[in-house]
Amino acid sequence: MNSPKIKFAVILLIIYTVLYFGVALMTSASFKDVAAMEIIGLPLAVWGGLLIIIAGVVITRLYLRKLEQLEEEGAK
Repeated sequence: MNSPKIKFAVILLIIYTVLYFGVALMTSASFKDVAAMEIIGLPLAVWGGLLIIIAGVVITRLYLRKLEQLEEEGAK
């Protein structure tokens, strides 16, 4: 696990996993009152879902950019 690609990918995976399971836990029956709280007219669960989608896109973009940088360094 010494490869910079793998380390970076694992860090991003951990970040996404924590976000995903945090929102999943928030939308569970135990926290339904928290998920139903309205923020700017929408329930918090909806905002959490949007956060997961946006975070997935951003994390994928970061990974692809880092992968491209590492490949350019390797080609030099």
